[in-house]
Amino acid sequence: MCRLQRPIAFLFCSLLLSCGGPRFTLAPVKTFDPDNANIPGPKEIEENQIWDIADMTFFYQIEKVLDLNWSARKIGKGLKIVKGKPAENVNALDETPNSSWYTNRHFHNPMSLEALKIGPNITDGPDQTGPWTITRGKFEGGTTGFTINDAKGETYIIKFDAPSFQEMGSSAEVISTKILYASGYFVPQNTVNYFDPGILKIGATAKVIEGGVKRPMTAEDLASIVDALPRRADGKIRALASKYVDGKPVGVWNYIGRRKDDANDRVEHQHRRELRGLRSISSWLSDEDRRAANTLAVYTNDKISGNKYIKHYLIDMGSTLGSNNIIPHAPKYGNEYLIDPRTIGWQWLTLGFRVKPWEFETGHLDPEFPAIGYYESKIFNPGEWYPTYANPAFEYATYRDAYWGAKIVMAFSDDDIRAIVSEAKMSDPQAEAYLVKTLMERRDKVGRYWFARMNPIDKFRFETEDKRLTLAFNDLAVDAGFERALDSKYVCTVLHAKKALQTRLVVDKPRIVLSQNGQGFLDDCLAKNAFKNEEEKIFQIRIQTQRKSQKPDKFVDVYFYYPGTSGEARVVGIRRQQ
Repeated sequence: MCRLQRPIAFLFCSLLLSCGGPRFTLAPVKTFDPDNANIPGPKEIEENQIWDIADMTFFYQIEKVLDLNWSARKIGKGLKIVKGKPAENVNALDETPNSSWYTNRHFHNPMSLEALKIGPNITDGPDQTGPWTITRGKFEGGTTGFTINDAKGETYIIKFDAPSFQEMGSSAEVISTKILYASGYFVPQNTVNYFDPGILKIGATAKVIEGGVKRPMTAEDLASIVDALPRRADGKIRALASKYVDGKPVGVWNYIGRRKDDANDRVEHQHRRELRGLRSISSWLSDEDRRAANTLAVYTNDKISGNKYIKHYLIDMGSTLGSNNIIPHAPKYGNEYLIDPRTIGWQWLTLGFRVKPWEFETGHLDPEFPAIGYYESKIFNPGEWYPTYANPAFEYATYRDAYWGAKIVMAFSDDDIRAIVSEAKMSDPQAEAYLVKTLMERRDKVGRYWFARMNPIDKFRFETEDKRLTLAFNDLAVDAGFERALDSKYVCTVLHAKKALQTRLVVDKPRIVLSQNGQGFLDDCLAKNAFKNEEEKIFQIRIQTQRKSQKPDKFVDVYFYYPGTSGEARVVGIRRQQ
């Protein structure tokens, strides 16, 4: 096959595949991906931040353009004849099963305010009843600090805010950690702590780097770090304490490909729903540094099964919200890659006359609230949000993936956000109020943008009351206040074996009565047909949402099993049009 024929063939095959619908069965819906089987100890992958930046900034950008499949898919999406490759690890309900990567939490199982505030924490931070023994310096990342063992023998990484931007990095890390945990990701425990520097003790293994060479840490080295830090009236210093996670770290994990020495790693990372959908959550949090360098693979010993397997963490949230670790975020971050061929091309074509929305922003130079840095909601555009460095999983994200992430973002209520932000222990109430307000505004922008591109009905379930079988669901746009319930109707078509049983069934609430006292079109279908097996009793209902006088929106197909007994009806599949 010649080079020209390959992309054409790819587009043709994509069209054929898009015509076929899913086949759903009565098999239990997959809620857990068994990727925790026992595996031999993997080798540690050494982190190389310079290579990570160079690879995603230059080599990956060139490689993907030369990939004919990638180019053909881009052309197909531009011509609106290809929707993009679907995520490979979703279940029949178009959701992400629990796994070594992800656990469904706040969206499906709402957490209390107290649980949101606790997040992944199992302690209140390092124990201060005894000395903190410094075991090593901190040489990675932009913040100063060191690793300590507390009086109970627990290990923590201690990080300090930049003197000019006190509270900025530590607040961002605590808030984003708790949000990412509630969203379903594995993250370390991060807490804000105030401690007396007299509690610090230099251990025998503690070293610093001088002239590119490691040497033992001295009292003078410690004083040079601690003496430069602001203190409260009681002499205590603010620090971010990040607790070591259980298990053996075995390096980073990438947003593309698979790990060769992990037999459980069966899905290419760029095609995992939880990594693609992370784009929506990262855009909300202004998490522009979400790349391989800020991940951690941990060889974990499961206390229940006894299996040893790799668990996947997101780490280092100090470059989120308005913080870029030791300085505020620059306005460019979140709007384009550090070196972005797209925007460079446009600037050349327009001879530099095209003004970027953020181009003359200066809020990062002298932020109103140094404890926040640069975090805004007016310029922010969820659909045009980009991390600082290319992230393959984000680039592969489809509307379905982005919608999945957006509904998780919208699961955080105003009270949820206030509760989480309070854990940052910010000293300025006005700064805290601004941060809460901006998080709410960006949250709503994320929801409005992606809910407008998909039909935002969700959480389908059967309810039986007074012998009425009802398919109930949530209209997330109405729940969020983006649309009025009075202006919303739901246009339904019920099918069996591709034949319509009921058309133009219009309801004005997210509740569809399908059978009453064993009477209705479903029951008529069961009575008139001879079914060979139970799977033939799977029905389909196509639901479109109509706002005011507009035409019906994109559809959601709900496949359900109905054997003639209301109590046994259940949803077996979901398919969303994008």
